[in-house]
Amino acid sequence: MTRTALNLALVAFLAAVPAHAEEASGGAAAPAAPAAPAKVRVVGPNGQAVAPAEPAPMSDVERYCANIADPALDARNALQLKKVQEAEGQLSERIDQLEAKRQEVQGWIAERKAFLDSTAGIMTDIYSAMKPDAAAAQLAGLERPVAASLLTRLKSRQASAILAEMPAPVAAELADLIVRKTDRGATTAATEAPSAGSENRS
Repeated sequence: MTRTALNLALVAFLAAVPAHAEEASGGAAAPAAPAAPAKVRVVGPNGQAVAPAEPAPMSDVERYCANIADPALDARNALQLKKVQEAEGQLSERIDQLEAKRQEVQGWIAERKAFLDSTAGIMTDIYSAMKPDAAAAQLAGLERPVAASLLTRLKSRQASAILAEMPAPVAAELADLIVRKTDRGATTAATEAPSAGSENRS
């Protein structure tokens, strides 16, 4: 009787041990699976679930605009770059024109100085001491640039008196030479006049 009870108790103990082992190991080793994200349901006024609206298909115009967006941007950039390059070219051309004008002015200043300095001061004193008619006869026989230079060194009253005693063509020639050598505006006009005349003839 006692032995039979002990055997039954041992069998029951052995049967219970694996179940406890499985329960312990299963709870520790297997982590819980992450919960799936909850889906949001849209419910209509009638209480029924409404399926989410799908994006509307693009029209032909929208597809065309989307396809040409990048090429249009490239074309605009290319046009702007072309305009910038044209502006740079015009600016460079303008700078060259101003540089040419500066050199022209410097050349005119040097020419005017050389013209005024072409006669010695002693000759100016000689002609300023002469009577107008005598000085006019002497200056009329000189080369026109030399005579004009001497007249510019005299006082205005003396020069005008001498010119009044000269023959009209000679006086006009000397006066024109003095104006062209001392007045830059007149020099520019005289330079441009032949070119204008040639254009009119053409």
